[in-house]
Amino acid sequence: MSLSFVIESWAACAPGVDTPQRWSQWAAAPWLPEGEPQVALAAVAPMLRRRFAPLGRLAAQAAIDLAGAVTLPEDADPDDNPTVYASRYGETGRCLELLADQARGDALSPTAFGLSVHNAIGAMIALTRGDRRNSSAIAAGRATAAAGVVEAMALLDDGARSASLIVYDSPLPAGYASFEDEPSAHFAWAWQLRRPRAGERALHLDWQAAGGDAGAMPPQLPASLQALWFGLSDAPELVQQVDGRRCVWSRDV
Repeated sequence: MSLSFVIESWAACAPGVDTPQRWSQWAAAPWLPEGEPQVALAAVAPMLRRRFAPLGRLAAQAAIDLAGAVTLPEDADPDDNPTVYASRYGETGRCLELLADQARGDALSPTAFGLSVHNAIGAMIALTRGDRRNSSAIAAGRATAAAGVVEAMALLDDGARSASLIVYDSPLPAGYASFEDEPSAHFAWAWQLRRPRAGERALHLDWQAAGGDAGAMPPQLPASLQALWFGLSDAPELVQQVDGRRCVWSRDV
């Protein structure tokens, strides 16, 4: 499977990397973001803001920065620009807390459960922005970012002119840390994607059977941050061996 696309605009946030200039420096010599996220979401109403956990705040800030406004414009086309929310783990911390409550025999909070499901962050962002457009939430292991591009391209095939892709993750909580199989960090990034026009330089994503060596890439980054690095850098190619598949990211030169 081969896909071609253009990143029309982008936004990203992570601890210590919160401006376009800082992200440009990161793309030139990437490092694994460290520390806890400090996202104020000052433009979001307090009653909504308090429901966002740190991971949700990162994702919401990236989505808002990508759109350039908190609320949706009144003339926005309800059938255009759907959103794909892509996270390998989602709100795992909330899930683990619910399991601990259940193990102790405590009553489970319906609100906590509602905020723990995989599409909860996307739903909260939609409520914050007054966004009734189509959205989906996916997880695909280390191939999550690549799968998000596939989902976005499928939505374009359904007739949308552009689609937003929001990718976000955090380190697993201590109870699940033994399952981590790649470096981890708090981060969120967002791409506005569309099909390339005739003669326009584009990015490409090819899914192939596993085999061969992985291409040059920052080994200290999780797969989803490698994808962001490729999008922001001038690297001609990124080859990822992810979950039994070979994802080849490339660009026209």
